[in-house]
Amino acid sequence: MRRVKGHKKPEEVRKQRVIHYYLLSLFKNVKSYFPQLLELQEKQRVSKEQQLTKRRSLHSFQNDILQRQRDFEIKEVEMQNLEKHVNFENENSRKAYYREFKKVVDASDVILEVLDARDPLGCRCPQVEQAVIQNGTKKKIVLVLNKIDLVSKEIVEKWIKYLRNEFPTVAFKSSTQLQNKNLKRSNVPVTQATTELLNSSACVGADCLMKLLGNYCRNLDIKTAITVGVVGFPNVGKSSLINSLKRARACSVGATPGMTKCLQEVHLDKHIKLLDCPGIVMATSTTDAAMILRNCVKIEQLVDPLPPVEAILRRCNKAQIMEYYGVPDFHAPLEFLSLLARRQGKLRKGGLPDCDKAAKSVLLDWTGGRISYFTHPPETHTLPTHVSAEIVTEMGKAFDWDELEKGNQEVLAESSTVQMGFCMETAGMTQGSQAEVSQCDLEMEGPCVEDPELRDETESMDDDQDGEVEFGPMTVEIKSLKAKSSASVEAAPKPVDLKDILNVDPLHQGQALHAAGKKRKKQQKRADKLATKLSDTLTSAMNFSF
Repeated sequence: MRRVKGHKKPEEVRKQRVIHYYLLSLFKNVKSYFPQLLELQEKQRVSKEQQLTKRRSLHSFQNDILQRQRDFEIKEVEMQNLEKHVNFENENSRKAYYREFKKVVDASDVILEVLDARDPLGCRCPQVEQAVIQNGTKKKIVLVLNKIDLVSKEIVEKWIKYLRNEFPTVAFKSSTQLQNKNLKRSNVPVTQATTELLNSSACVGADCLMKLLGNYCRNLDIKTAITVGVVGFPNVGKSSLINSLKRARACSVGATPGMTKCLQEVHLDKHIKLLDCPGIVMATSTTDAAMILRNCVKIEQLVDPLPPVEAILRRCNKAQIMEYYGVPDFHAPLEFLSLLARRQGKLRKGGLPDCDKAAKSVLLDWTGGRISYFTHPPETHTLPTHVSAEIVTEMGKAFDWDELEKGNQEVLAESSTVQMGFCMETAGMTQGSQAEVSQCDLEMEGPCVEDPELRDETESMDDDQDGEVEFGPMTVEIKSLKAKSSASVEAAPKPVDLKDILNVDPLHQGQALHAAGKKRKKQQKRADKLATKLSDTLTSAMNFSF
């Protein structure tokens, strides 16, 4: 019999009715048990709260407070150890850089001390100039006022007039081109330079400096090549000056302090040879706010960025700071940083302002040149204690002062009008630590000990401890290098754990850190291999398939 389309079989209808009645009865049973289930959950919640209330007594509160206090003390000790470790590394770098500086001074006939035109006095260190003067008046000092495009013409003229009372001073602007060869160098005198030229990436003032060195050779009747050393603080433009004179990227440049790590020799022509020196810092502490503001310390390594920000707010006009960052009136540095953090969206958990990040952003703006500033020279000039009138007269005989003055006037005649930035009070010369200078001089009498940053670039050699010399709170070990032929085969030292790195001598911390890292990687590989074996064993044991 033919089945009518759209009608189901009686058997299918019966099965659907059975399933419907079964689900309906099941739903009724669950609905009847639902209030009992809610009541059971409420009883369990109340019982858990009662148990927690019984456990949290006064003694437990006291234990919690003591535990938090112990955790805080442990974190404080770790932060102090980290700060000491950073200071040890910076101290080792300063020693290595000072040794390179001494090599440059000993090998040079003329020393170009590069200064930042925004704060020339702050970039001068008496110990650096004294180290040159102690070698006799045969070594001449020339001050190069770099970055004149960041300061107005009037300020540059005042600084040149002030500094030429001591040493010959040359106005200079380094090339900022990024190409490797044929860097542009303008032959136009500074007095005839247009605003577009000074604002461009071309070098200005190179001809004046080359004429000064040429006159030095003619006045002393030097027919052979002369060696010119370029020294100064980090990030004042030493390598950029050499590249501008060479018209090629002979030296690596960058805004990070410590780009130049060792002495570099660059030949301009057959008569002039330049020596690039690492930035020398003779400050007594790397946490000094003045060193941080001169970009001599990496901002990422700062443990407490608040002191340099306080120095900026103390030396700058508050109205200019408020206008630049768009913050309301404030009465304390922490209040300024909290307002700036909220404005920039630098917040911690709970919406609290992150003052450390705000302080580092201010320092990055300052060292990166986004905040323009300048300083006025002192109204009256007095010779520093390390420079006498006889030294100034003797050093000035080798140069043509009239030609130098004419060259500077030509460079500055058509200078561009720079927008005035923050006017700061100059803090004077940066005094270095004489104990550190004496200490490094004494180390140089013996064999040189490599800096941890430079150790990877040189061949490692065996060394023994001959003795140690103590200078105040700091102990320096003097090493002697043994010849490879007489080197005895000794057992390899056991790698030091990471937690014991701070107990190692500062000069060997880099090597110990490398060995500890290799040991940790080996232990991690062994642990991973053991975990893989255990996982495979458990997987095979849990496999019940037949």
